Amino acid sequence: MYPPTSDGRDIRKGPSPDRPFGVAAYGLLVLVILASTWIHHFEPHLLRVPKNGDVSSWRHPAFEETLLYDHATQEQRENILAQGVVLKDQYGFQAAGDLFALLMGWICFLHALRHHGFWKASCFLVGSFVFTGLEETIWILSGRFLGGTVKNPLGEPFLGTYWFTRGIFWFLETPLTACMGWFFIAYACVLTAGKVFPRMGLWGRAAAGGLIAMGIDLWVDPVQTAPEVMSWVWAKGDPLLLFGIPQYNFVGWFLLIFLFAIFWEALPGLEVRRGRTGATGVFFGLVLAVPFAVFAVIWVWICLLGGVLSLFGVERAIHIPRGW
Repeated sequence: MYPPTSDGRDIRKGPSPDRPFGVAAYGLLVLVILASTWIHHFEPHLLRVPKNGDVSSWRHPAFEETLLYDHATQEQRENILAQGVVLKDQYGFQAAGDLFALLMGWICFLHALRHHGFWKASCFLVGSFVFTGLEETIWILSGRFLGGTVKNPLGEPFLGTYWFTRGIFWFLETPLTACMGWFFIAYACVLTAGKVFPRMGLWGRAAAGGLIAMGIDLWVDPVQTAPEVMSWVWAKGDPLLLFGIPQYNFVGWFLLIFLFAIFWEALPGLEVRRGRTGATGVFFGLVLAVPFAVFAVIWVWICLLGGVLSLFGVERAIHIPRGW
């Protein structure tokens, strides 16, 4: 038996009042996923998707211009050049990864449905896909199409950003596993922050959730980008690397979780002032617009950080710890 949600509704009666919203939100999401999946697998030239089986064909960045190349041993480099990306043809394994992400997401969605109702739970789920998928895609495509055209403040060429190497289903240029993974990690972090700091204000809880997520990412990314795994590949060019990962990745994780938590927790107040339809429009308007703002803010951060390092006489990217 389900208890009433936080706003007093009894979800035992089903989500029928929100059915038009559910049909529109999930219908559009599925259509974007299907179109993106088709383009990624069957029309890869449209977005210059790097070939997993022919690493020597990589451009912007070339294989030698990636952090993967720096982290690999000479033997691993030769194997990658000869065989391509790890698990590139293991489609059963990739499908299992998609299914696992969906299962974890479903568990979190059921919890959100029980405690927040269909509308708010769906805003978190669909909003997560759009928010993180759009943000990731902006970074991926900007690096892919503009890589090598600019230099960082240390004078080194910014050779690109990153890209994901595998996945069956895609949202724009972000695999389903990344979007769904962001959903259940973000939801768990926001929930944990609320439980641990119940008396803290909205901004404080959102910051706590962002810091928890950033802490998780500090150990997930170095593992997932190692030569033995290669779930995604980073280009060279960032002035500061933490555990072999560009530091702006962790800045981005904090900002995205922090902002998204604020938008989502503000939904009940928005509903009171603007109604359900108006609140939904404001929420998804922010979800669509803010990734571009975050992209710009992180670029400014990179320039400021690089400028400070250059003032102290730093001429090459700093690795912490060096030689990871």
